[in-house]
Amino acid sequence: MRQLADDEVMLKYQEGEALAMDELLRRYKNPVYHFAYRMCFNAHEAQDVTQEVFLRVHQYKDTYRLQGKFSTWLFSIAHNLCVSRLRRKKWWGLWPRMQDDPDELVEVESPDPSPSDIAEENDQAKQIKQCIQELPFLQREALMLREYQDLEYHEIAKILKKPLNTVRTLLYRARQTLQAKLLMYVREFGEV
Repeated sequence: MRQLADDEVMLKYQEGEALAMDELLRRYKNPVYHFAYRMCFNAHEAQDVTQEVFLRVHQYKDTYRLQGKFSTWLFSIAHNLCVSRLRRKKWWGLWPRMQDDPDELVEVESPDPSPSDIAEENDQAKQIKQCIQELPFLQREALMLREYQDLEYHEIAKILKKPLNTVRTLLYRARQTLQAKLLMYVREFGEV
């Protein structure tokens, strides 16, 4: 099952093979959770969204068609659930402070980093996250899908239900804004 492409695994699941869902969970549970966390900035909400995404995959498995990539379909479900939750909670424009999530901490490559190195890298990661958090919703969402989920522009356009050029513009503006904010941070504190 591990050698099969995502689409083939989903087709196996449609045919009733229960192990196929286990494989989809193995492949996508963490990416969906991290996407939801970056959208909602809340670990509990992200867990709920992740669970709901896979419930929807089960519920709507018969509607899945091989017209696009499985990951595009899956992240469309995640996107729609995140947007629905945010609307329902009226969080638009009122994003809560990000929680410290151990899964989100910076991985340090040095075998024996000093505590000050770890603290500095975590401060840098928090600053970057704060800058991302301050982006307008659609810019942040497009950036998350591109940079963290490694989706192609046309896949992002499908998920966001926006024209391809709009996605390009959203990503360009998000990167420009991030660059400007991080440059200000570097000038103020020395480095990111």
